[in-house]
Amino acid sequence: MYENLLNPNEFSSISGVSKQTLLFYEKKNVFKPIFKNEKGFRFYSLEQLDIIVTIQALQTIGLSLKEIQNYIENRNADLIYDLYSNRMIPLKQTVNKYNRTIEMMHVKLDLINKAKSVLLDTIYLEYRPAIQIVKSKEIPADASDTLQYKILGEHMAYRKEKDYSLGHAVAGIVDMKTALNPNINKTQYKYYYTILPSDHDEKDYDIIESGTYIVMYHKGPYNQTYQAYPFMIDYAGKNHFEIESMIYDESLIDETTESDPANYITQISIKIKEVKGSD
Repeated sequence: MYENLLNPNEFSSISGVSKQTLLFYEKKNVFKPIFKNEKGFRFYSLEQLDIIVTIQALQTIGLSLKEIQNYIENRNADLIYDLYSNRMIPLKQTVNKYNRTIEMMHVKLDLINKAKSVLLDTIYLEYRPAIQIVKSKEIPADASDTLQYKILGEHMAYRKEKDYSLGHAVAGIVDMKTALNPNINKTQYKYYYTILPSDHDEKDYDIIESGTYIVMYHKGPYNQTYQAYPFMIDYAGKNHFEIESMIYDESLIDETTESDPANYITQISIKIKEVKGSD
């Protein structure tokens, strides 16, 4: 009557479903062996492999065992078409969330690896590709701490709403005039900004241009990165580099990877415009 049947061990090995799970499905009337002999031994057919794969797929997309049982008992082309069509959109949304999380993890790993590979408080000349960013509102030079936090909060809320939080912390732009002020005692940003993902739909974005940058890596709290600026500006002058008017602070190690601000590592970059002629 039945030919080429598989015992539970064989079916479990081929399907990748444990014997315990097969018994559980049988108990719940979701999936049963095609045949039991007079001694109660269970046997399965090769044709049932696709059924067990379908059952596990239906579990993955969120169907209960009762719903799966109903589908298995009453399955037809129209039923499966409606079921898959209705589940496709939320499943794609879930996949997109996982993909964004994986992308965030890759970014974090790259940032941590870079932080481990650089020498701190050492000046580098680095070529940087262009990156697209979205900036916060401009922060007035005389802004109170309350206003700065308000602007930062608005920017963080916007990037969360747009799903731009993909591993990079909020970065900061410092005006060169502020950086040259000998009386500053903490980093004062003109803008906060976020590096945009490649698939963004932002219309009002800015570009940090590609080119050669003077770069230092500073260890310590964000508000102390200003201590590196004079060394970088002095280096530019000694080497006859004309530099642009903005300084970019980007975190490699931030509050999401270190609990102690003393261990934060910030990449500080100033773009070289051109090499001036020396006397």
